[in-house]
Amino acid sequence: MTKDMKPNIAVITGGHSGEYEIAVQSGENIYNQLDKNRFNVHLILMKGNSWSVRLKNGTTVEIDKNDFTLPLPEGRVRFDAVFIAIHGTPGENGKLQGYFDMLGIPYVGCKADISALTFNKHLCNTYLKAFQVKMTDSVHLYRHDPLDPEAIVARLGLPCFVKPCGSGSSVGVTKVKDAGQLKRAADEAFKYDDEILVERFVPGRELACGVVSLDNKPQVIAITEICPKKDFFDYEAKYQPGMSDEITPADIPAETWHHCEEESLRIYRALGCSGIVRIDYIVNETGLYFIEVNTIPGQTSGSIVPKQLAWRGWSFSELCTKLLEEVLEKR
Repeated sequence: MTKDMKPNIAVITGGHSGEYEIAVQSGENIYNQLDKNRFNVHLILMKGNSWSVRLKNGTTVEIDKNDFTLPLPEGRVRFDAVFIAIHGTPGENGKLQGYFDMLGIPYVGCKADISALTFNKHLCNTYLKAFQVKMTDSVHLYRHDPLDPEAIVARLGLPCFVKPCGSGSSVGVTKVKDAGQLKRAADEAFKYDDEILVERFVPGRELACGVVSLDNKPQVIAITEICPKKDFFDYEAKYQPGMSDEITPADIPAETWHHCEEESLRIYRALGCSGIVRIDYIVNETGLYFIEVNTIPGQTSGSIVPKQLAWRGWSFSELCTKLLEEVLEKR
């Protein structure tokens, strides 16, 4: 690429999970926000084995997966950087990052090993316990492990949550209120992963803290309180309009806000995150309880992080541009 040429940027979206539709919306929003005067941007849709780009004339062209190039009649497009906008597999669990690492193509966001670690809730919890991060008790099970509802309830109590270890957007998650529901809830979670977590229920208010690193300096964007109108913040409550209230900034005491900020920055640094992440918690009178890290949080116009940016007075377009420029500078 010569100095007078604009960098070729791939925004890759879609994926192979239950979050496909939301990922497409995030990818399209990022594509629309990127400055076309500074970048040549191509939106790549991953669906099954097809990685395709829709051209202005309406035709689609498949990406050459051997080297992640776009073969066009006028020449082959080689990408200078990638903006990954895939929630769930393979964009949030490190698989796609590993592919780009092997090809030597830089990308926005967390590296392959960090993505893999944070996507597995059990591994992430185990790692963060070494940093004394406060979290609820849980039982980890593989698909073929025996399920003992009485022992689980004796340890965790009721209600409790059953969730896949590797899944986002509350896909496959059940709030269990009776021991007789545990087997059905486990079967549902195992549809999405070979490992599950059964977690103790913690009453309280749910908080989401957006964090971004700019110029190698992590900083908190804002804290949002999530108030679902259902029993918990499930997939419908997340994405069905009117099913939850997301209050930015969260109306919480200054001491709680400061503690959430400090803990989020500590977790971000401990994990070695980069780019934009969202860290979720439950807070009550006994403290702040870590729930999970989202290394590719929703980035639709209605998602939490873009709303946090708007409250902060930051331009989502400028932030995406800045993140890409930092990645390009490190090549």
